[in-house]
Amino acid sequence: MTDNVAPNRLAGRGAADRTRPTMAGPLAGVRIIEMGQLIAIPWAMKMLADMGAQVIRFESCQRMEGYRGDSLYKNDVEGETWNRGANFYEHNRNKLGITLDLSKAQGLDILRELIAVADVFAENFTPRVIKNFKLEYEDLRSIKPDIIMVSSTGYGYTGPWANYGATGPATEGASGLAYMTGYVDGPPVLPEIPYTDYTAGEHTVFAVMAALVHRFRTGNGQFVDVSQTQTAAVTVPEALMDYAANKRIEPRMGNGHSSMAPHGCYPCQGDDRWITIAVENDSQWQSLCRVMGQDEWAGDSRFADALSRWRNRRELDELLGKVTAEWDAIRLTHELQAAGVAAGAVLDAKDMLFNPHLKERGFYEVISHHPSTGMPPLPYASRPWKLSLTPSVDRTAGPLMGEHNRLVLSDLLGHTVDELAGWEEEGIIGYAPTNPRAVQRPSLDEQVRQGRMQRYETDFEEQVAKAYPPPQAG
Repeated sequence: MTDNVAPNRLAGRGAADRTRPTMAGPLAGVRIIEMGQLIAIPWAMKMLADMGAQVIRFESCQRMEGYRGDSLYKNDVEGETWNRGANFYEHNRNKLGITLDLSKAQGLDILRELIAVADVFAENFTPRVIKNFKLEYEDLRSIKPDIIMVSSTGYGYTGPWANYGATGPATEGASGLAYMTGYVDGPPVLPEIPYTDYTAGEHTVFAVMAALVHRFRTGNGQFVDVSQTQTAAVTVPEALMDYAANKRIEPRMGNGHSSMAPHGCYPCQGDDRWITIAVENDSQWQSLCRVMGQDEWAGDSRFADALSRWRNRRELDELLGKVTAEWDAIRLTHELQAAGVAAGAVLDAKDMLFNPHLKERGFYEVISHHPSTGMPPLPYASRPWKLSLTPSVDRTAGPLMGEHNRLVLSDLLGHTVDELAGWEEEGIIGYAPTNPRAVQRPSLDEQVRQGRMQRYETDFEEQVAKAYPPPQAG
């Protein structure tokens, strides 16, 4: 299948290979219509697209997807910025992209045509929005009786909080996760990333697969109701059960542990370099003392057994931190692991990108972008699991805005090029936002000064290109 894009908008942009993946993938034959924004549904559908599902993502020119205008490659705010959003590309690889204005009747009619030939319809808007568009499950069933509809919302499709607006911090708080994270005697601490969006994405992938298996066996579709808050709440079951069984709410303990010591994150050589260490038993404690060259610790009565170490954990952490500060984090990790002690260097973004273990496992996949973006091929994080007989499909970058309008609306649905031209004239489809909003960050030096960036390197392009050369044609 090749991409026939609207010639008045996309012709002459270069001869990049923008064909669909040639490897079928285990989900080949499954078609998904995605009405997604930002992370929760786009990330989940990306994983399904990686495995061969045809994901047709539609967006609005009138209300631009937030990730299209943020994290722009090299902070370049000139030209078609909406096609250079790094986060947008991260969450939308291997998808087809079209535009539709659902505020117009024709836009909704086109969407209904797509639903009629789809297996799954996935969205992450509030129930109020879906009801206003008449896109609830019963509405979809009248179009496609065996359709699977996926709704990913902050608090679930039903219940008193159903129409509450959802952001990462709000759902992390409501899930109970934020209460548990933080330092001793300190306030709750939110994750750096919108954690619940990703837990929701993982659970959504599982739920869609289960619904597809059920439909294969019975011929029946169903409604999949995903609560992003609940997907995070199920990651802290110990705290819930502790209260249910013991009426106990434990205080925040930072990097500590309720029974293990030492257990924490300790400084190493260099600027902001750290290692995590967890000692579970006496044997591991003896090994730690040997590796660190601190035989006197092994004979110290304060650290004689697990309970003693835990009771004196603050003194132990202080002693251990002074010694780890003299070590390189990677070297110490290897030494401790070889001695049977659980330890891991704390990796920053650059460490992870060039990590030899991740590279050897092929964790990063280099993807080429359309020449019009001015973006070089870049390494993207792939899936953390590997299937021996059904690998993922070949990779394609996320779509330009409206890139596959003609492929989907004409080749798939059978509409004429003249119809598409008329819809473009009416603003039903398009190839650029009507009100582009590009977020320009301060200069790199200013971001460092403000504490919004730890550091940067001027030759990052050369380093990335050397470690991850562009894929070979053919």
